[in-house]
Amino acid sequence: MHLMLALLLSFDPSAAPAVTPPPAMAAAVELARSRVETMLRTGSADATWFSSDFLGQISIAQVNGVLTNLLKTMGPFQSLEYTPQKFVAHFAKGTDDVLIHLDSDNKIDGLLFRPPNIGTGAAP
Repeated sequence: MHLMLALLLSFDPSAAPAVTPPPAMAAAVELARSRVETMLRTGSADATWFSSDFLGQISIAQVNGVLTNLLKTMGPFQSLEYTPQKFVAHFAKGTDDVLIHLDSDNKIDGLLFRPPNIGTGAAP
């Protein structure tokens, strides 16, 4: 089963920030990192983090279901790495690419968990 949640309401991966974002974007990147880390550590998302457009299409229960399945498949979350186009989540059994976009109000309006890579980048 693919563990994918494609919610690309206004997300353009080619427009992702560089590894060292300009100061104006650094806060948004850190907020995005914090949201993704919290979701992966706890296995749940907070509805207040998401835009109303996002929640109009995908419920928090659906997001939490994806998180539960991802953690069940990949084992405990270990760490999160920032790359130019995405975050790479490291789990006990492998990695998963995570794309996230925040709107002008710093609400999540795009979130994508790609199919996981079992056995790659796994924690020892």
